[in-house]
Amino acid sequence: MRNLKVVTLMLLAAFALTFVACNNDDDDNPSLAVQISSVDLSDDNTTVTVTFNQAVYKNADKTGNLDANNFALTFVATNPVAAQFSVAHTAGETVATITIVYSNRLDGNETLELTAKSGSFFGAEGNSVDQDIVASTDVKELGIIGKWSAYDISLILASLGYDDSLYANFYQDQSYMVTAFVGGTPQILEGSYEMTKSADDDIWDITLNQSSPFTVISQGIFKVYPAAQDSMWYEVAQIDPAIAGVTPPTTDAGFGSTSGGAFGTMNIQKYYWVGQE
Repeated sequence: MRNLKVVTLMLLAAFALTFVACNNDDDDNPSLAVQISSVDLSDDNTTVTVTFNQAVYKNADKTGNLDANNFALTFVATNPVAAQFSVAHTAGETVATITIVYSNRLDGNETLELTAKSGSFFGAEGNSVDQDIVASTDVKELGIIGKWSAYDISLILASLGYDDSLYANFYQDQSYMVTAFVGGTPQILEGSYEMTKSADDDIWDITLNQSSPFTVISQGIFKVYPAAQDSMWYEVAQIDPAIAGVTPPTTDAGFGSTSGGAFGTMNIQKYYWVGQE
């Protein structure tokens, strides 16, 4: 009878150990917790690459791609930011790519907060994400990146026969394309650019290396005004081939400083921001 009691106690102890071990496997095992490893924002603020610490799925059975319903984007900013986004992801991958389309222009002072929503997706072992996962990143200052439409082409361009229609697209990869009209006939100007923000009243230096339809180098300045994020002033002058008596404006002298101020405001172009590609 004593031996039977000992065996019974041993069996109960073994059962208790097994029960505790099972509990430990399922009780918030840190190795199963889904986390965001990194959030990378492109230089034009339009693409967010989100990397998780493990494979993720829309469904608990390890199927389904994450989509826009799994995320929320919030901008911490002085001025409201209006934007829409889409998500590209393949079930079982650790990386999701978020593409953002903005309705207004960022000024570079915003912070983007990204939330991976709790209860909406699952980890590598079908483990549910029970808490929101939040990560943040500062947006990049865009400078001239974006699509612009002129509302004042400057008196100098008008005197050369240019129409009011003038469109400029400055891309993230530092290439540009300008579409101008002379007597109703379109002219496409293409090349690359370099820009540097100065310490002078938020004015930027810009150098344009035009490669088509002919080679020209121009230098000048531009500024996007904080009080109206869809407005830019732009003033450049050709330096190669050189034009006698023409020198580019400078950031310290400000707008109207082409050729040391000889042209006054005649060389200033003004644009509205119309979007971003």
